[in-house]
Amino acid sequence: MESVLIAAMLAASPLAAPSENAGAALDQRCFRLMAELAEDDDPRLSALGRVAAQYFLGRIDATAPGFDPAAALDADGPAGAERESLLGQCGDAMQAGGHDFRVIGQSLAPRRRPTV
Repeated sequence: MESVLIAAMLAASPLAAPSENAGAALDQRCFRLMAELAEDDDPRLSALGRVAAQYFLGRIDATAPGFDPAAALDADGPAGAERESLLGQCGDAMQAGGHDFRVIGQSLAPRRRPTV
C-alpha cells in the first residue's frame, strides 16, 4: 500500500527539468507575493497569504532545495497590473495543484462494491 501511495505522489509531483525553469520562477514569484499578502491587515487575506506562501514554499523546496526565502522576501514585489496578473497565475497554479490531489485521492479510494 505504501508503495502505491509513493508512486502516486511521485506521479503528481512536478520534477525539475531544464524546460520547467519558468514554473520554478513562477513559484518563487508567487511565494514572494503570498508572503506579502500574509502581512496584510485584513485577517482573511493574511490567512490566505500564509497558507498560499507555505504551498509555494513546498513546491520550491521540491524543485530547488537551495532556495533562500529570506532573500526572496528582500526583493521588491510586483505592482499594479503586473501584480494582478501574477495573482491570477498563482491562483491558477494552486487550483491545478488541488486538482492533482483530488485525482490522487480518488485513485486511492476503495472501489465501491455492488450491493445485492
